[in-house]
Amino acid sequence: MLLSKFKIRSRYMALSTFLLFGGLTLSWVFASHYFETMTMDYNAPDLAGSKEDIRHSFIAGISTWEVFVDSSMFHIINFIPVLFILPTLGLFGEKRSLYVLGRHRFPLIKKAVYRDVLQYTLLSTFTVVLTYLLYYSIGAIFVYRSLDDIGGFASILPQNFYSNHPYLFFVFMVCTIYLCLAFVFSLLACVLVLLLNREYKVIVSVLIIYFLYGKLGVYTQSVWFDIFASFTAFNTMYSTRRLPNYRKEIYDCFRNDIPIFGSVL
Repeated sequence: MLLSKFKIRSRYMALSTFLLFGGLTLSWVFASHYFETMTMDYNAPDLAGSKEDIRHSFIAGISTWEVFVDSSMFHIINFIPVLFILPTLGLFGEKRSLYVLGRHRFPLIKKAVYRDVLQYTLLSTFTVVLTYLLYYSIGAIFVYRSLDDIGGFASILPQNFYSNHPYLFFVFMVCTIYLCLAFVFSLLACVLVLLLNREYKVIVSVLIIYFLYGKLGVYTQSVWFDIFASFTAFNTMYSTRRLPNYRKEIYDCFRNDIPIFGSVL
């Protein structure tokens, strides 16, 4: 079962990669306070130290794996399923052409439909996984681990695995949790494509299901329904709903002449 060139070259695949990677990047830029750090006024009279030292300390305070992952998801977590399912919208092309023409001409049209659904689901899933792997691989060049144990999903791995191999932990998380989430949402989207007649209806339906399922997790306090937490799958000191303001904490350190690395990092 080989993917056709039409599926691989689908504009939705490129759009999903671009929007997901760009969304993660922009979310990190603003949620981690990186943008504020690069644009703030360093000439305040109550700041002790040079501009370069202060900026370096600010950036060091947010250049951790924990902040990197949390802040990357902070602004997009409410609509992230949309970024996962975009490649599946290419199935509309098959539905509006081949399925209409072949409904009565081909005896195995159902087999063709099942094949296309599986192909688009896998294509969408691997698009998400590869985008995350690329994003985390680039991030690994600049960030470091600040916690020894983050609990959550890391608890199923050997002791000290995260402290010794933080990058491999997040790769493992992408290839397990994110892969499963992307597969489920993509399969759901493919089913909706067959049932609905417009792309926007599929997107809205997926978002409604996502929010209802997430709200069910909030009300029941069940880990099986807490889908929002699944996108981070580890327990840091903070959550994606409320990130730490490292910029303010480091700023206060400079104002009060407090050693930074002993109070913030």
